[in-house]
Amino acid sequence: MKIVTLLTNCGSFYPAQMKGVILAKLKDKDVTFVDIAHDIPPQDVRAGAFALLSSARYFPSGTVHVAVVDPGVGTGRLGLVVESGGQLFVGPDNGLLLPAAQSLGSPQAYKIARKFEASSTFHGRDVFAPVAALLAAGEKPASLDLRVRPKTLSFGEPKRTDSGIEATVIYIDRFGNLILNIQKLPAFDLSLKGIKLKKVRTYAEGRRIEPLITLGSHGFAEIAVNQRSAAEVFCLKTGDRIDLEEI
Repeated sequence: MKIVTLLTNCGSFYPAQMKGVILAKLKDKDVTFVDIAHDIPPQDVRAGAFALLSSARYFPSGTVHVAVVDPGVGTGRLGLVVESGGQLFVGPDNGLLLPAAQSLGSPQAYKIARKFEASSTFHGRDVFAPVAALLAAGEKPASLDLRVRPKTLSFGEPKRTDSGIEATVIYIDRFGNLILNIQKLPAFDLSLKGIKLKKVRTYAEGRRIEPLITLGSHGFAEIAVNQRSAAEVFCLKTGDRIDLEEI
């Protein structure tokens, strides 16, 4: 049985079309679909890359990941298959696949040169889903075309400043928690926009509507407000640079 995951910013019914294509091509072969996420903010490649990075490590060797957050669909951007750590990643060459692939090993990327009858607006269904089916059926990535150097994507590094730490919001989850590009909490206390962030191990250590900072299960620091949305409380969105001031 093959495992095929899907991650998109397509919402509800478009991913079903992708699954239909894969099922039709695999016919009697067993396949298990896992939906990582379909509510990635539109065109937010960085958020999609973070969600894929946070999830891929938990899947077994042989898994095929189809990831589609593709602002450049229909342009000259390449389609890729990336092989790393025994897993395969299919999607656009815009950095979306690389953080997850790099976390598993040393990625090898192949250009998708095979021609498909494809619309100019939905390569997830018309290119990447058929390629995922081929891979799930046992075709090797190297059969698609030559190796290429894929585009990379960086979450950036936090920067130490005179007043504290400058960081970036790289993802906002459905609870409104702000995930930052910080992978180790500093020893000193922090505030954001003049409000102290209580350093905790669990959300429940904070009082109701108390702002918190903790190291999340994904290994990145996150700012939360107990029983509220930190994104709303602090009026922040993905990609915002923030100044965490040392107290």
